[in-house]
Amino acid sequence: MLSGLLRSPTAVQININIMRAFIYMRQHILQSTSSTQIEELKNRIIILEERSEENLEAINDLSEDSQKSLDEIYLAFSELAAKQIVNNGQSIHSRKPIGFRLLEK
Repeated sequence: MLSGLLRSPTAVQININIMRAFIYMRQHILQSTSSTQIEELKNRIIILEERSEENLEAINDLSEDSQKSLDEIYLAFSELAAKQIVNNGQSIHSRKPIGFRLLEK
């Protein structure tokens, strides 16, 4: 629908033609489809919506369990990160940095 943003006469005409095409498609579908087919499609949509609601409920239940597990993992990580790692009686922060630059004092 970029033609709706452009102001040239060609873009405006293309936008009009696109709208006319959608109107024609809608009219064609409504005329060629019988009412029984439409009712059948409505019933299928209702069944699909019910199934999707059931699936969403199941996903929510699973996601709550997963969320609890993830919370426990994050808590364990935060506890590990909070601990200061000690190497031969010195903390990591007191070591000489690795690299070619000399430590400025």
